[in-house]
Amino acid sequence: MNTPLINGILDYIKQKNIPFHMPGHKNNAKDFEELKVIQKYLFDMDLTEVDGLDNLHSPEGIIKETQEKISKCLGSEESFILVNGSTAGIYSMILGVTKPKDKIIIQRNSHRSVYSAAFLGDLEVEYINPKVLDGFNIPVSIDLDEAFKVIEKNKDAKAVVLTYPTYYGTCFDLESLINHAHKHGILVLVDEAHGAHFPFNNKLPKSAISLGADVSVNSFHKTLPSLTQTAVLNVNKGVDVEGIKYMLRMFQSTSPSYVLMASVDAAINIMEREGEKLLDEVIYYIDEFKKDIKGFDSYNILDENFIGKSFIYDLDKTRIVINTSFGGKVLDSILRKNYNIQVEMSDIFNIVLIGSVGDKKEFYDRLKFALLDLKDKMPKTVFDYKNYSVSYKKVLSLREAYYLPKKKVKLREAKGLVSAEMVVPYPPGIPILIPGEIITDEIIELLDIYRANNITLNGLSDSNAEYIFVVNGG
Repeated sequence: MNTPLINGILDYIKQKNIPFHMPGHKNNAKDFEELKVIQKYLFDMDLTEVDGLDNLHSPEGIIKETQEKISKCLGSEESFILVNGSTAGIYSMILGVTKPKDKIIIQRNSHRSVYSAAFLGDLEVEYINPKVLDGFNIPVSIDLDEAFKVIEKNKDAKAVVLTYPTYYGTCFDLESLINHAHKHGILVLVDEAHGAHFPFNNKLPKSAISLGADVSVNSFHKTLPSLTQTAVLNVNKGVDVEGIKYMLRMFQSTSPSYVLMASVDAAINIMEREGEKLLDEVIYYIDEFKKDIKGFDSYNILDENFIGKSFIYDLDKTRIVINTSFGGKVLDSILRKNYNIQVEMSDIFNIVLIGSVGDKKEFYDRLKFALLDLKDKMPKTVFDYKNYSVSYKKVLSLREAYYLPKKKVKLREAKGLVSAEMVVPYPPGIPILIPGEIITDEIIELLDIYRANNITLNGLSDSNAEYIFVVNGG
């Protein structure tokens, strides 16, 4: 067939890779009945808003009933199905509670969608800088004292936007920050994309809604048995939801996929019925895996022993982060090529694997075998393990920087200039440079390191990352 996309997908399927990546249904390896029904009736379920099937933008029937069920399970006042991913939810929760020129406080290691929302809403942004974990060189938490100081200096902020958990499964003391923000009448909006499974097992961190967050967004497809592009927005008691509903109608497709919505219904039913047991199983698999790998010089696993370091308050037990002397990108490539194991992502130093209720024990047996087989075979890669934290200096808003005249310059000659582009290593999709920020030596150095390690940099108009657009005269 002359179908390059289909052919490429089929080639990947034929490799029979072990999926330590999203989506959380893991090819329905557990044979969940709800997902088998969707598979069986896939084309029959690809429908539109005919009589009896309700309407996502004004639900009164089966969609409303499903959303009420989700709300009950997640402990929210209201929950809304998202078919345009968590991004649509993040846009809606931020723009639904703000107006142009409002100020919001952003955790600086937020997903690019948070910054896009600030751009779309013409919002003023202040930052809470993350803390980086030595050795792993990843942003893992925030210092509450520093966060409180930012809030005290910006009491006029409409909202604070937080990421909980991080891509690496780490959590800060969210409840304390929520309480502090609420003392000043500031709303707390949480990108909880990677924590959709938290409400279903008490061995996991508490959910943002249960801790008092005003609004949260969960990517169902990341950690629950739901199809890619599905998510849920949750609103707590006391929040004016009308603006959020308006924005949801704006940012969600007017032709939502009934297949995707059905998978959300399937996922919540599976989790309500047996989520606690399924999560107990995968946590057990991961705990046993960590015990078997721990102690080998080639690997350092981010586990409970790191709680308290760099202000880490809690950890997602289903997320596996392995720091390796081989280098993360090298280990990622070898696992895929030689062992048919696909990780979620890798950076210079680490690999990240997503565990979910869709996993089977043999996944972890294969992973353990591969890592033990490799531990004495791979040459040790020498890295400079300095702390790659970055200081950010904002001089213009995102919107100002975008609309001002621009010029293209060599990245290596851009020190001191104001970026007109967003630079986003992907995954995990956290920008290291935002329009309106000063380009510094440390940012240029970090971009050179990313390029040298073949890490994709989204957002730059120059795909080779040799040039960058800057504000003309900035």
